[in-house]
Amino acid sequence: MPRPRAFDTDTFLDRALDVFWQRGYAATSMADIYEATGLGAGSVYAFVKDKTELFQRVFERYGGMFAATLPTNVAGREALERWFGFLTNYLADDPERKGCLICNTIIERAAHAPETLTLADARVAEVRAWFVEQLRAAAGSRDLRKDLDPEVVADSLVATTLGMMALARARTDRGALKTIADAALAGLWQPKATTAAGVPA
Repeated sequence: MPRPRAFDTDTFLDRALDVFWQRGYAATSMADIYEATGLGAGSVYAFVKDKTELFQRVFERYGGMFAATLPTNVAGREALERWFGFLTNYLADDPERKGCLICNTIIERAAHAPETLTLADARVAEVRAWFVEQLRAAAGSRDLRKDLDPEVVADSLVATTLGMMALARARTDRGALKTIADAALAGLWQPKATTAAGVPA
């Protein structure tokens, strides 16, 4: 069946994304999608075969948006501090406190198809790889403590990230989210050398 001319793919996916993000996969019905997008079943099923495929399409769209938040013009300690600062504000500034679709999907694992979980796991792996890259850069610039393994620290930062996302959905306030982010990074860095007068060397 040909797709109607009025079918705007980007608008449709954005509206469907918002429904899944707010309600979760299991609690979202196709009737909810029809209502939010203003499209009937015929138009929707000409585009995707079922709810699972639709969720996978919006999840991939969200994953691209999330990846774009990772800084590319800085590296090492500055990149990590900048991104965790962004994450804190991003989560706290959302009045609906939807958290993160990646984290929400992982929490809701039992409701998803294996293919969807593979997508979610891949997004987490990408974030972890970015953490490893920045931690290695920090080690190269002698910012990272010498006794820390970037691979191990990256796992800890992934856990911190997912924890912040889950807590944001539970409406944890900005101050608490910032404290968590600051604490996760505070123990990573080499103390700055100082002169006898206490001035940075």
